[in-house]
Amino acid sequence: MDNQSIFLFSPSFPGHITSSLLQLNAINLCKPSYAPIFTSAEGLEVSPLSEQDWENFVLQRVSMSMSSSAESRFQQSHQQSPYSSLLPSYGGGTEGEVRSSNEQNWRDSSDSQMNPLHPEEFPPTKSRSTRFWPRLCSVQERVRRKIVDITSRLPTGWRFGAWISIFQACAVLLINIIILVLSAMRAGWSAIGIVFEGDCDTVARYSVGIHLVINTLSTLLLSASNYMMQTLCAPTRTEVDTAHERGIWLDIGLQSIRNLKYMSHRKRRLWITLSFSSIPLHLFYNSSFFSTLSSLGYTVSPAMGPELGSLLPNAEGKYNWRCGFLGCPGIRVQEAELSQWDVLSASKCIQAYATDYISDRSSVILVVGDYVSNGTLIAAGDASLGGSFTSDPYHWICSGMDNPPLNFCSSGWRSIEPLNWKYKPSNASDSSSTRQGVVRIRYCLSQPAVPKCQLNFNLPLLALVIVFNAIKIVCMAFTVINVRDNALVTIGDAIASFTRDPDVHTHDMCLVSSSHFNGQKTGKKFAPLSLEYRPQRLRWLHAVSMRHLISTVSLFAGAIALILGLFIYAVSALKTYWKITGFSPLWQFGLGKPHSENTITGWAIGRMSGYGALLASVLISNTPQIILSMIYLIFNSLCTKMFLVREWSLYANARKPLRVSSPRGHQRSTYFLQIPYRFGLPLITFSALLHWLTSQSIFLVQSTYQNDVDDPTPTTTTTTSGCGYSPVGMILTVIVGTALLLGVLSMGLFTHLNGEMPLAGSCSAAISASCHPPADSSDPLRPMKWGAVLGAEDSTGHVCFASGAVFQPIPGCYYS
Repeated sequence: MDNQSIFLFSPSFPGHITSSLLQLNAINLCKPSYAPIFTSAEGLEVSPLSEQDWENFVLQRVSMSMSSSAESRFQQSHQQSPYSSLLPSYGGGTEGEVRSSNEQNWRDSSDSQMNPLHPEEFPPTKSRSTRFWPRLCSVQERVRRKIVDITSRLPTGWRFGAWISIFQACAVLLINIIILVLSAMRAGWSAIGIVFEGDCDTVARYSVGIHLVINTLSTLLLSASNYMMQTLCAPTRTEVDTAHERGIWLDIGLQSIRNLKYMSHRKRRLWITLSFSSIPLHLFYNSSFFSTLSSLGYTVSPAMGPELGSLLPNAEGKYNWRCGFLGCPGIRVQEAELSQWDVLSASKCIQAYATDYISDRSSVILVVGDYVSNGTLIAAGDASLGGSFTSDPYHWICSGMDNPPLNFCSSGWRSIEPLNWKYKPSNASDSSSTRQGVVRIRYCLSQPAVPKCQLNFNLPLLALVIVFNAIKIVCMAFTVINVRDNALVTIGDAIASFTRDPDVHTHDMCLVSSSHFNGQKTGKKFAPLSLEYRPQRLRWLHAVSMRHLISTVSLFAGAIALILGLFIYAVSALKTYWKITGFSPLWQFGLGKPHSENTITGWAIGRMSGYGALLASVLISNTPQIILSMIYLIFNSLCTKMFLVREWSLYANARKPLRVSSPRGHQRSTYFLQIPYRFGLPLITFSALLHWLTSQSIFLVQSTYQNDVDDPTPTTTTTTSGCGYSPVGMILTVIVGTALLLGVLSMGLFTHLNGEMPLAGSCSAAISASCHPPADSSDPLRPMKWGAVLGAEDSTGHVCFASGAVFQPIPGCYYS
């Protein structure tokens, strides 16, 4: 018995093929041509064994089959032979033809027999259920044929995914246009309009919701764009051959800047356009909707009043104040309203009014005297305006200091001792020697106000987003329709191409991995290399180079450290300036919610005005979005490499059809590029969540100042732009980012690859080196498997992807 394939047909199992797979120790010859290979009908390779053992096995199986047949199957005198045939077949034979031929021979010889294992050969019973069953089967068959007919007309491979990406981008464009039209109509088609105005809590909820929608749409659009960019990066076979001839390798199945130099000018321009059109989306999309905090002007009035210890509060804990003979000082308010004002100590009064704008408080009465008369206030004859948007909006707080600060009161108020806080009325003397008219403030009466906020809409920014959205759609549609160069998008495309037409530049180096080419000098010609096969149980993380791993972890760690640093600085500032400590007050700031306490003040933008200040604040608040996208692209590349080698290693254990862009034969189509949907969708979700949390951690905020409505002068409005921050958003961003990084690294560290084959990764040269099969095993339309093959003419063996018979390489042997 030479290198033959044995097919056993048992009459006990009509229409089925009984195959046996025996596992024996590898023969002690390293040269593969000495090892007989037996292939079953299902295409399974049988380990080498001696002819005597094989003949004993065949005789035993035949004896068992004849005994079983005589007892239970054949009652006629012309019964079938104990075994139908012993057909020789070589490893490169067509598996499907052999199987169908043998099955037909069995049917031809046994159609006249009643086989209880095939109930369809019995005539059906004339029952109601059996009359209904053929109709149902007929309907199911028509539906199945219709589905097959429809799906056969759909594009296959990456083009199907590309059309889905175009559909995503068009859906995002349509939603953006609808949002723009509805918001502009509500805002009166002004450049910056008010979508909603009300209490700040409601505005904050609307802002959080709409930014969640914005980041979801942005993620859908950017993921569609990245899909097309990766397909544009895919090299053609001609480009790969040109690079290999120069000693350079390209990336396959991965979005790589390395490939840009070798792709066509048209594809390079499309890739650059798609790449740069993403920048405006990051910079302007989140700021197309922003919150505005309204601030009212207020009056500051000194008055003489009683000590608090001499007063009795009413049932509501308030005090019943009365105006003196001069009336309520500096303000137009009824005595009944005074009882609703808040009594603030000197320290709390300073903290409440030492801010660039006030949203929850209005006019304030400074109680300065020792006059005690049962809650009576007597005017001191002075009233001034506070809270205006000037270079020193709360200068009155520092007016009574012995040494007023040179840089205004914006920083000098922190040095005021609350127990010795003094106020200088506007009509007091300026003589530094006498300091006439300066009085000491004991406490304040503050008028509470309901904070008013607005949800604003920026028409130019959203229009700009729509323009670049449309540009992306045009580029993507042009790519699908006009780019038809059969690029090697997946590793299945590369294996099929290199198997069908082996690359002459990578012959005789079948065990070379990607690490060999990474360490090779660029431009050095590839040379044959015989290596010893040393199987190793590798992990997913071995697919990533140390440089790539270190850069990814460093970028993540740097971003997390930066956010933590800003968080610590924010908490310290809140503690120093506002006496806010503990997590509970921080949690009350919420996500993306502007307050006077969490608004960044004191920088140059705060002194700018008009649309320039707004645009500067937009750029600053959205710069972290670009940084996050850059980190995510590098992180996505790391994940892609791990799933690429996962798919690569599966061919070492089982024969599998190739996953290609344009499937034929047994090949299967692909609707994702490299990361399967069950992993890709959670990854996209994490990306959207991180972008949303980042947009809520630092955000655009606008504040408007209006004169007090009680002021007889016409109301004027002043607007300023700046940035707000959320400590809660910062800490949540750190938690989600850390969880994503640790989750992927843990998966790569603790998950092992299934096969023991050299890791080619995305390296085109390493993939090509593994695809030099014998001439009779180079059909990529059939299922492929990696392993050692027959036919080597020298003392070393050869391993490769092959459609024919392969066997496990022998450890310690050399292959080239």
